[in-house]
Amino acid sequence: MSNPHIPTPANEGRQTLFALSELININRILADTLKETAHDLHEDLDLSVPARSILLELRKNGPLTVPALARQRDVSRQFIQVTANPMLAAGILESRPNPAHRRSRLMALTNKGTELVRRVMRREGTLMHEVATDLTAAEIRQAAETLTRVQLLMAAQAG
Repeated sequence: MSNPHIPTPANEGRQTLFALSELININRILADTLKETAHDLHEDLDLSVPARSILLELRKNGPLTVPALARQRDVSRQFIQVTANPMLAAGILESRPNPAHRRSRLMALTNKGTELVRRVMRREGTLMHEVATDLTAAEIRQAAETLTRVQLLMAAQAG
């Protein structure tokens, strides 16, 4: 007679599936929370979450083409262009010639865009500092490693 409280291989497998399902669900909830938090934090800047993402990507990597930004964000080129157009019009981004490709221009931060990114990062840094006081570096690293591994395994399964 088996004890239901002692994991058997089949029981361990079900527990792993349940735990993975919980992890994915909490990750979805966290993504929604992060999106809402970013919106609330930057509401006065009239900065959408996708626009913020583009600004931070350009700050991190320097000027990029619209197709490169789309690949890095895993969205369509059209989505990036539609998101970037108001920022181009507002002088936050500029379109520069691309020495590597005559027709695919580079998107780059202007001085105004760089200052906007600094404001965003200061605000988010303050918030992250508050959240980090309840976590250890080891906990954060372990969570990041686990989520990265799940993401890579899911991507491999998807194809």
